[in-house]
Amino acid sequence: MTSTHFIVRWLEVGGGQPRMGAVCIARETRWQQRQPSGRSSSALLARQRLVSELIESSDAENRLPPEMELGNIEYKAKLVSPSVSRLEHLITQMKWRLSEGMGEAIYELGVEDDGRMVGMCDEEYDESMRTLRTMADALQADIVECTEREVREASDDESGETERRRVAEVLIRRVPESQPFVESRLAVLGGADVGKSTLCGVLTHQQLDDGNGKTRMNQFRHPHEVLTGKTSSVCQDMIAFDSKGKILNYSATSVSEMVEQATKVVHLLDLAGDAKYLKTTIYGLSAYGPHAVCLIVSATSGPTTITREHLGLAVALSLPVFVVITKRDAVSKERLRSVMDAVARLLGRAGLRGGVVRVRRKREAVRAASVLLSSGGAVPLLCVSSVTGEGMKITALRCLLNALPPSTAMMGHRKDELLRLPLLFTVEETYQVPHVGEVACGVLAEGSLRMRDRVMVGPSKEGKWRIATVAGVRRAKVPVLSVEPGQAVSLSLLPADNVDEPLGLRRGMVLQCELAPRSACTRFVAQLMLLSHEGTTITSGFEAIFFIGSVRQLARVEKVEGTTLRTGEWATVELSFNITSILRCDFRIRASLARPGESEMWWR
Repeated sequence: MTSTHFIVRWLEVGGGQPRMGAVCIARETRWQQRQPSGRSSSALLARQRLVSELIESSDAENRLPPEMELGNIEYKAKLVSPSVSRLEHLITQMKWRLSEGMGEAIYELGVEDDGRMVGMCDEEYDESMRTLRTMADALQADIVECTEREVREASDDESGETERRRVAEVLIRRVPESQPFVESRLAVLGGADVGKSTLCGVLTHQQLDDGNGKTRMNQFRHPHEVLTGKTSSVCQDMIAFDSKGKILNYSATSVSEMVEQATKVVHLLDLAGDAKYLKTTIYGLSAYGPHAVCLIVSATSGPTTITREHLGLAVALSLPVFVVITKRDAVSKERLRSVMDAVARLLGRAGLRGGVVRVRRKREAVRAASVLLSSGGAVPLLCVSSVTGEGMKITALRCLLNALPPSTAMMGHRKDELLRLPLLFTVEETYQVPHVGEVACGVLAEGSLRMRDRVMVGPSKEGKWRIATVAGVRRAKVPVLSVEPGQAVSLSLLPADNVDEPLGLRRGMVLQCELAPRSACTRFVAQLMLLSHEGTTITSGFEAIFFIGSVRQLARVEKVEGTTLRTGEWATVELSFNITSILRCDFRIRASLARPGESEMWWR
């Protein structure tokens, strides 16, 4: 497959002001490192440099990256006998960390602010854990996971003996009052026949595979997927965790019981691995807004071209990545080490230069999850077998999923900003349900939404809008009354303007507020850089399929600044859609030319 790649510097829609955006586009050896943005960029860069130094250092096991002011990770050397005023300050601090982590915080006890693991003696450890429980109880939070390790420190006497000191890593979770559980969306990527659907089936049904793909049948949506054994759509499923970190799945509970007991729900987005379904995979990443990516690599075949392609998509979208190597029971230890080395080289070429950290134990999983969002951090790697259960019967994979961090885009202050904006809900899937009517599934991008709200639905192919009433809201298949930004829900919509005419829902539509409507457009202007193309230039008339959130449409280049767009040059380009759409301006763009005369492009 030949490829055409662009970088977008800014986008202007409907005559508005241009929006700036940091963009990273990846292809083979031209993969670039993700660039942090926002008010924490300098801190992330400093953390990235230190992580790289620590990986090369001999004492990396006894040091963490320095504590950051933002985020949900807090370091404490010890918490021994705090005064009343000090305890109130600590509770306020925990409340801030929980807010930054959308209900989750990770406390590193026995660690200085600079990341040095100084540890605690047994008495200090017990007292610190009691204080931490007091803080959590004051906020009605739960201590979900607690792992510990020992560090050795030379004693002060002349005996030369080392003193035993303990470091604890604690995951604390408080479900916000406005929602019944914390939510994470995990995209499962990888080539065909690497075991993506099989692994999802094992996790959701807690049943090992028979070696012939029995468990993957639970994930397939269409008859042809059952016949071919290949996913061709966006297959969604979920697992959950209770307040004690116990996994909840379909093996012992129903969906309603699972959600009722859950404090955290992880939605698994099983995406297609075959090259001919790449458009569907890109749409799943663009429209469904996953918080992290699980890249699956088969131990028998190692990284493939599709593995490289999917990793490039994740890196360009700035999604945190961890790697799972499947079928470890089918290869020797030497072959497994060779595959892990190949994965490490592939990640380095993609700009993830923090290296790979092998996750075997629960403690390593919690630490890997805590630094997953750090730019330049090491990429967690697990080796499992869906047939023998090797690597899955231990708690590492379960613990990593339980501690999976939420998206930085929805943390603390960012979520408050989105709540104050007018309603914007993007439609990703549509259904016609008997006795219910038209149902729209998607993610609430901005604002808030409640049951019985009146909304504008559109635009139609003619650019028109309809008025509808939200008759029902379901989240994780359970009825709820309201929705907040970042939550994936399904909505039952009834026409409010003309009850006899259906709304005609389709992918790419949006729901917006009647009082603050956005304008739809068919033309937009963007500044692009052409990274690679089978030819040397692109001129007016070039057509490509754009993936912009839940919008997937053919766009045509109407005008290029300077007549042509050449490789390695920036140019302002005017493009047009055949159908009116609502566009947002925080996009990234990539195009790959599948066949002469056809092109494929994604944008976010």
